Amino acid sequence: MNDLIIRELRKEDLWNGFLTSLDSLRKTSSIDKNKANTIFDKINSNSDHIIAVAELDGKVVGATTLIIEQKFIHDGGIVGHIEDVVVDNKFQGQKIGEKIIKYLLEYAKNRGCYKTILDCTDEIKPFYEKIGFKSVANELRFDHA
Repeated sequence: MNDLIIRELRKEDLWNGFLTSLDSLRKTSSIDKNKANTIFDKINSNSDHIIAVAELDGKVVGATTLIIEQKFIHDGGIVGHIEDVVVDNKFQGQKIGEKIIKYLLEYAKNRGCYKTILDCTDEIKPFYEKIGFKSVANELRFDHA
């Protein structure tokens, strides 16, 4: 693997592999360019919404989102929420996802998070347990549509 760089998302990344990488989760690369730019601007204006990307040879090949939540409990404690962990299908199995998650775990720690949580399926639970996550509760979901 040549020079893998983990860093925060930039607007020019949208059309340089980021949206295509998200296709592994749900078809995203066909989004209207103006809409994508508007979404980027909104996310980028929120310092508690961080998207980290993995860049390989000048192209984004993976990404993960960290959302930071201030609580009233734990004396105003801060919790990190990891979402949308994705690596382009062509680059899976090279520890890229693990590197992005570790980058965001360090980011969350530096921001003062007392814990970072995520939801996942049983099939990929071992991947997260290897990084150090522990199974604590069950995810429940309510769909609004």
